Amino acid sequence: MADFERDSGWLSGSVVDAEDARLATGVLASASANPNTPIAARTGIRPGPGSPGNVEATSTPSRNVTVRPFQGVVQGTRTTAAGAYLITLAQQKTLDVLTAAPADTSNPRIALVVAQQTDRQYGDESDGMLVRVVAGAPAATPAAPTVTGDFILLAQITVRANAGSVTTADIKDLRVSTVAAGGVLPLQAAETLPADGYSGQRLYDLETGLDLVRVDTAWRPAVTGAVQFFGPADTGWPKSGSTDTTVFVFNQVTITPAPYPRMLMCTAQLTATSSSTDARFDHSIKVVGESANLSISAFSGGPTGINTSVTTAHRLMPAGTTSLVFVQQFQRVAGTGTLTGLANPIYSGLRVLAFPVP
Repeated sequence: MADFERDSGWLSGSVVDAEDARLATGVLASASANPNTPIAARTGIRPGPGSPGNVEATSTPSRNVTVRPFQGVVQGTRTTAAGAYLITLAQQKTLDVLTAAPADTSNPRIALVVAQQTDRQYGDESDGMLVRVVAGAPAATPAAPTVTGDFILLAQITVRANAGSVTTADIKDLRVSTVAAGGVLPLQAAETLPADGYSGQRLYDLETGLDLVRVDTAWRPAVTGAVQFFGPADTGWPKSGSTDTTVFVFNQVTITPAPYPRMLMCTAQLTATSSSTDARFDHSIKVVGESANLSISAFSGGPTGINTSVTTAHRLMPAGTTSLVFVQQFQRVAGTGTLTGLANPIYSGLRVLAFPVP
């Protein structure tokens, strides 16, 4: 049968072969992000409770790993109209990683855990889906083994030299998710934002907490005007300390990237004590890696020696993959004496609102 006009699924009085049936059920699955394969489905694990398809070390580390039950979609690749296989691992499976391919005495190697779909129609020896371990070759800098055919990657395992067991630290999660057509796609930490998609497609980035929608050729916030909040401090900040004419950095806030531009509205507060009543101090916001300050608030020592300073700034952050790191700092610029900042995020903090912009 020609690949371009297929028999409709479950058509009465017609011969509907396996490819036709897979193409019919694949209509209900999320589309592949590749614009060159418009009838292909997205390969992945169906999301659900209990971390479906997760590969885990045994509670007492051993040669084995376990794979949690799952259902998923494997897009066929052997012909342009191979269709999508709907696969199931009905119960937890235990895999022996080291018996058939023991650890090398000198070098590490990489093994992959895959869900492999075979089909005799395309020259395979059997029909079915098998969750298995694919062993790689040991090397000083090992590479993952090559897997051919139709499959889902579940995990990568680093087999250390002379290893007698597999630990949680050896396992890297490689799962990706797939959903029904029109469903919100959970984007796993193991993958990057798809370069392609269709207008109206929605996804939720599990790593950044962003809810995104595809608009033309770009990913945008799923809710117009969605605002993100950062601050008042990164872990381990703010820090207390004293300085005179030397700049003292006492706080830091990291703004994670987004695939759309945002206007950052920054409000920074400093509470400090000074040893002089006539000295002048500058309190400023700065972006790490840039020479100029975003804003400066000047104040004097004051009659009591206790000072509260607030400075504000705004900064356009373009779409991209690089974080911006904002710091708060102070220094004496006139007079004599020192200034001591308080390491309390209630009184000394940097709060940033990120507003999506066109």
